Amino acid sequence: MTIDRKAVREKINELNNELAPLKEQRNKLRGEAQQWKEKRDEHREQIKELRTEIANLKQQRNEINQKVKDLKIIRDHLVQERKEKLAKVLEFKQKLASIKKNPSKAIQAVQNEIENLEWKIQTSSLTLPQEKRLVEQIAELRKQIASYKQAQAVHNEINLLQQDLRSLRTKEKEQHRQIVQYAEQSKKIHQTMIEKGTGIPKLKTEAEECHQKSLQIRRQAQKLHKQCIPLFMQIRALLTQVKSEEAKKKTQREMELRQELEKKALEKMKRGDKLTWEEFKILVEKGLSEA
Repeated sequence: MTIDRKAVREKINELNNELAPLKEQRNKLRGEAQQWKEKRDEHREQIKELRTEIANLKQQRNEINQKVKDLKIIRDHLVQERKEKLAKVLEFKQKLASIKKNPSKAIQAVQNEIENLEWKIQTSSLTLPQEKRLVEQIAELRKQIASYKQAQAVHNEINLLQQDLRSLRTKEKEQHRQIVQYAEQSKKIHQTMIEKGTGIPKLKTEAEECHQKSLQIRRQAQKLHKQCIPLFMQIRALLTQVKSEEAKKKTQREMELRQELEKKALEKMKRGDKLTWEEFKILVEKGLSEA
């Protein structure tokens, strides 16, 4: 049965006209869904970048905090050492105070006095009690010199300890300065972490909203696509029908042409006319070359 090609073409055009707006709306929705998906991915990428930045900041903060801990340990050791030296200074000062309870003359004057007394003993005619009294004076003066020297030694120790104390105070101040500096850095980094972290929930919410909108619009596009499928199928069926009909006609034309060639070739062969290669091949295939 021969189909009405004109009617088929008209039906295909009718179906395409019905299909076109559906496809256009479907494709538009797909484009919108893709845009929402891309926005979602952008938000997710921003979240990922923020988390990476926060992780890096946290590592920096932890490293700085460790430096602060190490500096505090050093500072505490310095403070303890300073306290110990300060206690020694106080101890030496008390010792010095006890040594200097009785004021003494200048050491050189005392030494001169000892020499004079010794010279007097050696050069003067003294009674035994007089000599004994001078020897006792010399002994007392020598005690004064020993006391002075002891006091001087203690005073030197105090000076050395006070030098150490000044050095320790300088070191403490430097440690404290660094602690304050690093602590401020740590505080700023921590604040930056908090600021960056506060943006993540909002981005997560926006990403989820974009995701849901993308899904919603894709579902709408899927519904339109389902409406398109029957129209696609009808058009495909009609086109297949047209192609099948055209193929049949082509086959029929080819058969008719071959039969006509066979007929002409047989007539030429019967007349003894020279055959072309195509005519000869047709007759061979039909088994008529010896007819």
